[in-house]
Amino acid sequence: MRKILVSCIQVLVLFSCQGQETKTAIQINNENKETTTKPIEKPTENKPVMNNDIDLKKIAEHIELQKRVFVADHIPDNEYVATREDLDLQQPLIEKTLFNSGYKFPEYAEFRERVKYLFGIDLDKSKETIVTLYPLRFANHRGVAYTDKEIKYILSQTTNLTFDEYKYTFAWDGWKLFIDKERKIITPMVFLEDLIKINNIDKKEYSVKQNLKVITLNKYLMYGDKAGLTYLLSREKELAHDLLLNFNFDKEDKINKSVLDSLYNRYKSDGYRFGQEVRNLIFVDNFKTDDKLYIREGILKTIEHITNENEGTYAIELIDSTLDLFWNLDKSDLTKAQKGYSYKIIGYMANTCDPLFRKYHLSRTVRWGNGNILGAYHASLEDLEPWYDLKNTFIENNYYNLPHLKEMVDYAEQFTDKETPE
Repeated sequence: MRKILVSCIQVLVLFSCQGQETKTAIQINNENKETTTKPIEKPTENKPVMNNDIDLKKIAEHIELQKRVFVADHIPDNEYVATREDLDLQQPLIEKTLFNSGYKFPEYAEFRERVKYLFGIDLDKSKETIVTLYPLRFANHRGVAYTDKEIKYILSQTTNLTFDEYKYTFAWDGWKLFIDKERKIITPMVFLEDLIKINNIDKKEYSVKQNLKVITLNKYLMYGDKAGLTYLLSREKELAHDLLLNFNFDKEDKINKSVLDSLYNRYKSDGYRFGQEVRNLIFVDNFKTDDKLYIREGILKTIEHITNENEGTYAIELIDSTLDLFWNLDKSDLTKAQKGYSYKIIGYMANTCDPLFRKYHLSRTVRWGNGNILGAYHASLEDLEPWYDLKNTFIENNYYNLPHLKEMVDYAEQFTDKETPE
């Protein structure tokens, strides 16, 4: 049954293409380097408060247990399902590997605000000491962030896994992120053998391994460390992509572009499918909001940033994809809400792509094909009633507070089927 479950979930997962290895300021060759644990010093302003909570005997037991953990390419005969104890054992080790690397632990107020900026959640609203962020990969149930209660319901509807079996699984089903409020760190589940080498349990001799995945993740998320981002995109691309795909962090152009590039490489022979996939990436059906549409506006900003007189691939594909929406608007079986979603998507797409067309369509190196979104639609109509319905919807919604949409509506009304303004 677990094999079947993996296959079903993998259908929903965007597989990231492996990127070329890039040099970073971090010494990649030291990935497996071990650092000897030093006596714990009294905490200072920039040091964590680390308790002497390393239970070597218990860690050794769980290292053996974790060898029977299910992962995508390994199905053990006698499977071990990780528990909260595995998480509790790894957290002090992760704290130490960060400390040994020279990581500067933020103050809680700074940590809380950064988490809110990154993931849109308020840590103070949770009574948990470790808040869990879950991946958004269950069928059509994709939201901003899940609570334990929501995950329990979704699991009961979609899989045979219980909540306890699911919560602490490793990355085969998508990363989960654990936000430790006391230690002020963010981490996925990590195999204990990747965090510690035990030399002698009785003599309490051990060394904490340098785990670059955890170190660079925290340096990037907390401080926007550029070397950390480069490392993640070159050596931990799936985790970097999941920040966008699973946790809606859409504020980083390099991550957004890397995800777009992976989609393009996968569907470049089918432009229509690529456009659909990107549109679905930007506009997410969201069962948690009233209008059931969550918009990753950061991806639209990335497309705006990377388009120029010599490069327009993604903007042009979005234009073509959006024009396809118009042909479905006349379907009698569309509900008012569905039509409203389509108009909103068209508005956001036009706000981004039509100004790019207007600015770059005279370029000799980029062919803009069908033109722009609103202009091509307006020029194609013999009866303008559908146009006025679209325009009036924009007006009623104050153009969705988008900066360029009204100007692009006015620009589109200059189009005819024979000529393009300017």
